Amino acid sequence: MKIKVLYILFALPLLWWSCSKDFGTTEVTYNKAIAIYEDLNEIRNTPLVEGLREISDPGKVFVSDEFLLIGEERKGIHVLDNSDPTHPAHVSFLNVPGNKEFFVADGFIYAESYYDMIKIDISDINSPKITGRVENYFESTQLNGQGDAVIGFRYEIVTEEVEDDDQSIWNSIYNYDEVLYDYNRSVIPHSAVPASFAGSSNKAIGSVNRITKAKGHVYAVNNERISVISDNNLRLIKSFYIASRMETIYPTSDYLFIGGTNSVEIFSIVDPSDPFHAGSFWHPTSCDPVYPLEDVAYLTLRTGDEDCPGDINSLVTLDISNVSASSIVQQIEMESPYGLTLINDKLYVGEGEYGLKIFDATDRYNLHLLKYDSSLPAYDIIQHPSRSDIVLIAGPQGFGQYDVNGDDEFSLLSWIAY
Repeated sequence: MKIKVLYILFALPLLWWSCSKDFGTTEVTYNKAIAIYEDLNEIRNTPLVEGLREISDPGKVFVSDEFLLIGEERKGIHVLDNSDPTHPAHVSFLNVPGNKEFFVADGFIYAESYYDMIKIDISDINSPKITGRVENYFESTQLNGQGDAVIGFRYEIVTEEVEDDDQSIWNSIYNYDEVLYDYNRSVIPHSAVPASFAGSSNKAIGSVNRITKAKGHVYAVNNERISVISDNNLRLIKSFYIASRMETIYPTSDYLFIGGTNSVEIFSIVDPSDPFHAGSFWHPTSCDPVYPLEDVAYLTLRTGDEDCPGDINSLVTLDISNVSASSIVQQIEMESPYGLTLINDKLYVGEGEYGLKIFDATDRYNLHLLKYDSSLPAYDIIQHPSRSDIVLIAGPQGFGQYDVNGDDEFSLLSWIAY
């Protein structure tokens, strides 16, 4: 006898037990994860520069005086001439297969490409070149019998007759597939913030990065591990477990602040090649970019969608003068907070589709709301590197450059639609 069942999310365990207890097979309909394999050697030999592409699925954005770098999820990086912020113009496209995250420092892009970290010299933006590569900087590559590597998964609704004791199929139904699990441990996942700023050429750093550079070392975090790479010849020094569901990384002079869904983990980089754990701050389950500044840190706690489970939306001010015992000094209820940045004495916080909030941060430990502009949807914000009157905002529908006056009134200079 066969029973037909539709398996859905958390109902799965109960339905499986009730339907398979007395029968040898069960017909199930589920969303099957199917691994996609490709030859890594071919991927690694992809020509770096090609002609223009349309921006369709943006991720990271880097801002310089002369150009913009806008990531195209899993494809590469768009190069735009931004010498005139009112008329940014597409120049070229950098092929970086599998890329979701990149960081820019000292004339180089540090970009992940599936299992690898590559270094791209952009000292001449019109003639970029790859100067280094670290292979498998988190975990070993996942290979099939033909030597091809898993580079992702596609999902397909399938109906299959399942033997009740076929554990491998049940694992797939429960999304516990071993190949999927190992792949997710080996690469940087998609960011919970759809579009955000890597930083700018005046050394400003975005709050939602998974890759950063400090003290001659490149640091990257995936869901649970941190890799430490020496910038000298781009050599992997170590990779080690931190905790589950890590999301962002931000360096200060002596520490790395790593935001996760349940905590902020703080690592000392007094010895940059050998970070050691210096403290933790635990918080309710939520998405958590952390933005440290000397003895204070700001973090946004966001929930309400499938990437960010929980029931809290707030802006938290932490006293981090003692990193081994960080403490809350202020907590402000928010709508749906994403990335944040400090410009002069004002803290800008993106509220996603709800708009943009600006706080007076003259007293770093006691924020006061100055303005709430619900007409400016914002995932992340950064100041132009040399124009104090221009801010750049990444939002749900596009990327805008705005002239800002002393009263925090925004006038659109240019818009790049996604």
